[in-house]
Amino acid sequence: MKKILLFPVLALLLSCTNEAEKEKTNLHISTLEADLNELKIENDLLEKELRLLKSRNPVAFNEALDSLEKPETFIVESLERNQQLIPKKSVLGGTMRFVDIEILNERFIWAAYEDGHVAGEAIFQYKLNEVDSIDFNLVSEIKD
Repeated sequence: MKKILLFPVLALLLSCTNEAEKEKTNLHISTLEADLNELKIENDLLEKELRLLKSRNPVAFNEALDSLEKPETFIVESLERNQQLIPKKSVLGGTMRFVDIEILNERFIWAAYEDGHVAGEAIFQYKLNEVDSIDFNLVSEIKD
């Protein structure tokens, strides 16, 4: 009789252990996925910085820009946030975005842009303003 009661109790204990293990495993998976997402973001930032470091034209910045921690990254990211500067309009529901940017010297920057259908290039003049942000002016849209 005791053996008959022992089997259901044992089965109940094993099922509780399995549920706890499942929850622990799911929590571990969630933690690993969050870590993976953080590493992907860090990798993207490092790739962007590496592209800037491999730039064909190393730039000697003026004192104001040189005082920034990473002036190249600051300038490029500032332009990327200002997509309204792109001189062409997107078509077919696309969104214009900068796809390649190169700092030419301490005053000018070249940028390629596209929306998946229309593409172009432009030269912008840039300067650091009083509130530690970058002002851009379109100098020339490069025509094919």
